[in-house]
This record gives sequence, C-alpha cells and structure tokens, in this order.
Amino acid sequence: MAEILTFLPGTMCDHRLWQPVWRALGPRFSCDYVPIESARTRAGMLGLIQSVAAAGDPLHLVAFSMGGYLALQYALDNPGRVASLITVGSSAFGLTPQEAAERVRALELLEKHDYRGMPTSRLNQFVHPSRQSDPDVVDVIRAMDRGLGKPVLVAQLRDTSTRTSLAPRLPELDIPVMLIGADSDPFVPWSAIETMASLIPGARTVMAKNAGHMMPLEQPDWLAARIAEFHARI
Repeated sequence: MAEILTFLPGTMCDHRLWQPVWRALGPRFSCDYVPIESARTRAGMLGLIQSVAAAGDPLHLVAFSMGGYLALQYALDNPGRVASLITVGSSAFGLTPQEAAERVRALELLEKHDYRGMPTSRLNQFVHPSRQSDPDVVDVIRAMDRGLGKPVLVAQLRDTSTRTSLAPRLPELDIPVMLIGADSDPFVPWSAIETMASLIPGARTVMAKNAGHMMPLEQPDWLAARIAEFHARI
C-alpha cells in the first residue's frame, strides 16, 4: 500500500504548488491535500488539518511556508496526531517588525484599491533569478494568485500578521522532522532553518542550491527525492 503524505500550501497557493512534486514522487506515495486556502482564519486552517487527522492514522505532513508554521503548531498542539513532518521554506518564528509593518501597509492598500495581481517585481522576490522567466514556475504562481484573488490574500495577510514565535515550544516535538531551506530564500534564510533545527530534537536539515522561496515549483524533482529519502529512513 502506498504511504499517505498530507500536503499543505503557503500564502496564496493551492494544490497547483505541489502537482510537480506529486508527479515526481510516483506511485510509492499517495498524496493528500489540505486546502487551507479555503479557510479565512488560522483557527479554520488548523481545523481543516484536524478534520483530515481525525479520519485516519497520524499524519505524515509536508508543508510549505505559512503551511509549515501551521503544521508545526498543529503538531505541537496535538501530540500523537502527527507521525512526521517536513517543512519547506518555513519559519517557526514570529514576524519581524519590518514584516509586520509591510503587512499592515499591504492591508491598508487592499482596503482602498482593487487587487490587480502580483507585480513582477514582487514575484521575482520569491523565485531564484535562474527561474524568473520559466513558465513552469512563474505561470503557476500567477495562476494561483489570480485564482485565489483578493479575498484570500486579505484573509491570509490579516490572520497571519499576529502569529507568535513557536521557538520556545519546538523542543517538545518528538517526531521525525526535516527542515528544507534554500540558499537564496530572502524570506526564510538558512540561518533560521539552522536555528529551528537546533531546537528540535533530532531534526534534519537539507539545503536546496540555486533556489529561492518557491522550491516546490523551482526544484520539484530534487524536492521529491529528498521527501522519498526522508521517508525511507523513518
């Protein structure tokens, strides 16, 4: 029987983020998905994870960016309901003052103006320069952004702006954990991955080379290989 992995997206992402990784993983794994983009509050997002967990065995979670923070919080709040956890480009820490201020400004602008989609300058911040003209990356990001639209963006920015640091609780995790980061991610620098790993007993770390924040789209084959290797060892 194929091992079931449960995937979570990040801000302004949906299942399309993970499709290249799912294809690369092949038949060994059955890939489930938690549509956190359908919830409007963090409590609602955590409730969607709980609804999946309640339906079967403890979850093997694979979570990206904001989804990684939610997966960490769920695992800490529900010991025994998560069997393993892989985070990709995720931080367990609260927002910096600069990040919080940027979200406040973004929300103020969204209240006053229509949302016309992610500017190219913003999109390029998420993607390694070598992939910024790759349609397999940028077209998917734009499609997700366009499909989810302003209501989801406002809800996700507002409800994640007040997140607190999970760092003091990370030593409580007693499950296999792998933290995946990138060498060129401006949002979750490698130093943050190393700090998280130092707090989680037995945590493994892996760095994607020549990659930005959007690793599931930028390097799906590499990421799928790391996921398979991790699960071969636990």
